[in-house]
Amino acid sequence: MRPFTPTSTAAIAVLASVASSSVSADTFPFPTPSFRYEPFSSLATTSQNIAEEKLGYVEVTWNNHGLAPIEHTGWAGLSSNERDGASLLGYTQDTWDCFIHHYEGYTWDDLAEKGVQTHFIDLGWTQAHWEHTVDTTVSTDARWWGQLTDNEKRAANGICYFKDNWDKIDMNPNPSFFPHPVPNFRYRPWDELDAVTQNVAANMMNYTEDKWDSLGTSVTEKNTFLNLRSEQRAGALDLGFYTHTWDCFMNHYLSYYWSSFHEDLKVAIETLGWTESMWSDDAEVYPASESKPWSDLTPEEKAAATRLCYFEEIWNGQPIVDWYDYETGMNTAVTADGPLPKDIDLEIFETTGYAGKAPGDVGASVYTATGLGSSSSSYRIVSSSVFALALSIGATLLV
Repeated sequence: MRPFTPTSTAAIAVLASVASSSVSADTFPFPTPSFRYEPFSSLATTSQNIAEEKLGYVEVTWNNHGLAPIEHTGWAGLSSNERDGASLLGYTQDTWDCFIHHYEGYTWDDLAEKGVQTHFIDLGWTQAHWEHTVDTTVSTDARWWGQLTDNEKRAANGICYFKDNWDKIDMNPNPSFFPHPVPNFRYRPWDELDAVTQNVAANMMNYTEDKWDSLGTSVTEKNTFLNLRSEQRAGALDLGFYTHTWDCFMNHYLSYYWSSFHEDLKVAIETLGWTESMWSDDAEVYPASESKPWSDLTPEEKAAATRLCYFEEIWNGQPIVDWYDYETGMNTAVTADGPLPKDIDLEIFETTGYAGKAPGDVGASVYTATGLGSSSSSYRIVSSSVFALALSIGATLLV
């Protein structure tokens, strides 16, 4: 779990998983398009078809704010077909540019004319930051909503941010006790992958058979999702990853800055014995948990490791081939239909909440261990059309 040097703080703010929160306490300049904050499966079939056919959404990109390429295009840049689709869903130019685009494609002078430049200034932006002429990043870009001041939250409301879309909640269904849906496709040995998947993994993400079968050994996995090179990020999307699942199950938040740990993530890191000085690159001392096999971790430490998307086989560094059943085509890492294991104590998150569960609503009765036993994933992306995301994300990634 030793940390690696993070390459950018700008990516951190997009990686949170918290419960959907009411917007009633927030004040926005335009009516809230509430349908955009509902899971894709909750939309009417007609709306799903419009979102897919006219705006290019798939379930994963709808269920993660800011992930779809279309959301990085302002209203004026939409094609007539796209604008028609947005209108049919219920958007206007104002609600699209504010709640979806957040004015990211506007010039600095345009922001002033629109009357929103002061909100960006209150969030720490300058013209130099906006035009990418300085190397420093805006501090609020690396904070969760709960870390913003009241004044910064009001400024964020002014450009139609609130907790849900600022923290980029994960609306994908997740019946497991892990914080995000388990990427089952990643837990199949290389020789069990189809030719297309092998090609994406090898040619776009630089995997070899050995590095695929031994999780954590590929240099690619040392980066957060948004700090992957554009081709690697497109490959990860094609495999079925997105920001939350990559950063949790592949990177285990190792490339996060200490200051970016908040609420349940901070509880997890500190429960495993990490301190800020230990987390630095030049640290020579590490917590005792780093040298323990899974069986020697306490129930609290196992809960902390689970929040970071570890399970026993990954924590112990076992190759996938050791825990994959070739006869059934399923991995054997976690019981697929049982309750939360008794030796994992999620009560350590009782105060902060856990992966979308509100404080006071955490415990074994809430979770069932499902997901890892499946030989496929319903969230898999099979189209490479989302490669355009690599280009659109550049506006928010200040390296």
